[in-house]
Amino acid sequence: MKTDYIQQIRENLGQPMSEYLPGFGAWLNGAVTAIDEEGHIKLAFEVRENMLNPMGAIHGGAVAAIIDEVLGFQIFLKSAEDAAYVSMTMNVDFLKAAKVGDIITGIPKVTRIGRRTANVRCDLQNQNGELVAQGVSNFMRVV
Repeated sequence: MKTDYIQQIRENLGQPMSEYLPGFGAWLNGAVTAIDEEGHIKLAFEVRENMLNPMGAIHGGAVAAIIDEVLGFQIFLKSAEDAAYVSMTMNVDFLKAAKVGDIITGIPKVTRIGRRTANVRCDLQNQNGELVAQGVSNFMRVV
């Protein structure tokens, strides 16, 4: 477990990811809204205009990207100090549309961390607590 990172995140709770992540994570621009001493997190993302499909709901690719970001963040925090993982597979169930201005929160759960792979799942809920999507991913240890 990466205790130094956990402490740093706890001290900067709610800070937009665009302030400390490069690239795509910065574009998604979520924020850690909860983290405990064991590194269990919740990340919230505001649905923006540039995340929509032609029907005015959040694009499935944006939902999948948010889930991947949440899961990757969680496995990073929960894994060994010297470990690094990359996504191998991901399955997403799209359950409810989200619109511009909705806040969707990712709630991950590590199912298993093994010597070579890890399995993590995530629920995405809207601001009313309704399930928007669920995702499951397998990660491969690369370091």
